[in-house]
Amino acid sequence: MLSKYSDENKKIAMGFLSYIVDLKDLDNLEQELQLYSEDENRQLFLWKSNIDDYSGIVALSFSDKTVFIEYISLNPSYRSQSNIFKIFDDVQQKFPKRVILSNFSLSDELKQWRQNKEKLEKDMKETN
Repeated sequence: MLSKYSDENKKIAMGFLSYIVDLKDLDNLEQELQLYSEDENRQLFLWKSNIDDYSGIVALSFSDKTVFIEYISLNPSYRSQSNIFKIFDDVQQKFPKRVILSNFSLSDELKQWRQNKEKLEKDMKETN
């Protein structure tokens, strides 16, 4: 589940962002939060898996027809392909009319997620 970042979750967000090498410096981290707070075409979302606590953060940017996944930063115990796929599902569910794009480091996972989704849809059509 994706929840839009707000200042009340700043410490949680900072914790997840600190896993990103370029954001380990406090000044860089503060600038990143400010960027996503001020730019209406960028949003941060905290992500919950099936439990009550947040498990990671997702940075998105938008154009008219796309949602671009800038990065995903997860708690180390939640770093798995299945959780990345769950995040893609959640982004698709939240923004159903937009095409999902991603940065280079997520492109292989996004491609595989699309292939899995297409296969599942094809299999469902064949059984109906």
